[in-house]
Amino acid sequence: ARYPQFRLDGSLGLSGLGWGASGGTLLRTLLAGVTGNVLDGGASQAQLDLQRGALAQAQAGYLSTVLGALQEVEDALASLTGERARLAHLRLAAAAAESAALLARQRYASGLVDFQTVLETQRALYASQDGVAVTSADLGGDLVRLYKALGGGWQPDGEGAAMKQGSAP
Repeated sequence: ARYPQFRLDGSLGLSGLGWGASGGTLLRTLLAGVTGNVLDGGASQAQLDLQRGALAQAQAGYLSTVLGALQEVEDALASLTGERARLAHLRLAAAAAESAALLARQRYASGLVDFQTVLETQRALYASQDGVAVTSADLGGDLVRLYKALGGGWQPDGEGAAMKQGSAP
């Protein structure tokens, strides 16, 4: 409460009829009824400044949290986009390696190449298929990170606890 409170106390009687001698008494009686932080040495202003500082700090924390969340979403989207492009290229490479392995087996059956060539093309095929599998798993992880960054999977404490208790055997 920055504003003073006024309280008028007193009594009216026969002794208060003389204006000359009781004017100072009347003023003292009225001023005694004023309460508040009028002359508090700036304490109320300091308290107000403190509260404003706390508000500014809370706003800065909120802004930092929001910007951090946006950064997480942006990072997850960038990673997801990169993994999708990588997966597309690896699938093309795996298809080409599969064609090369098939061709090598046909040439070996015809006697045009030795078995070492067949083994090398199969090794290249397996390596490219492994890359597709690893990138597919990474893509799944990126999808989960994006889902979480967008706020997915979040439950208030009460609902999560109720669901865990309800699903227990």
